[in-house]
Amino acid sequence: MSFTRLAAVILSCLAAAVLLLTAAWMLVGRDDQPQENLAVQIISPTDLPEASHTTAAPDRTPDKSSDPAPDQTGIAVYVTGSVANPGVYSVAADQRLKDVLDLAGGPTEDADLNRVNLAAYVSDAAHYKIPSVNEPFADAVPEPVTGEAQNEVVGGSCETPVNINTASAKCLESLPGIGGVRAASIVDYREQIGLFESVGDITAVSGIGDGTYRRIEKMITVGGP
Repeated sequence: MSFTRLAAVILSCLAAAVLLLTAAWMLVGRDDQPQENLAVQIISPTDLPEASHTTAAPDRTPDKSSDPAPDQTGIAVYVTGSVANPGVYSVAADQRLKDVLDLAGGPTEDADLNRVNLAAYVSDAAHYKIPSVNEPFADAVPEPVTGEAQNEVVGGSCETPVNINTASAKCLESLPGIGGVRAASIVDYREQIGLFESVGDITAVSGIGDGTYRRIEKMITVGGP
């Protein structure tokens, strides 16, 4: 083998060795460095949007829209006395005593409605007692007028006993338990039905029951012997 050819072979071997060493160094160098995973992107917590790492607390506020609204319109009224069905009744706040009395079945026969303001508005938790004609008034009731003062009856000069066939409405009002409404009813009865044949016939007048009659029986007359 000539020297020239031998030198070429040696140079070729050296070149191949250099290439191998360079390749080995590059492989070792790449193994020493951390490999970046291009499929995974690591994001620092500081780079996250504020809402992404904050858990919202559940809303536990009670839903009041489904709760029934309290009824503030009704009131309770206690009715006793001369009524058909005494008891506690629930009514609207703008009701009058007459409305409550109707709910209680109306007044009894001996109720004295002339001593009650049926037009009054009722109040919550109030007690309303309907008096009877047999109950005494809160104030002292004057005794029947006799003697020289018998003509000085309230409302003008009226005879005693009161003639229910001829007495004016004002004189009829002087009788206990006979107010303006009942006095007018007596006058209407005389004009439409006829005169009373006996004092007991006065119970035929609307609003005058046995209780009222017992109070005025000795104070009225129909005239004649």
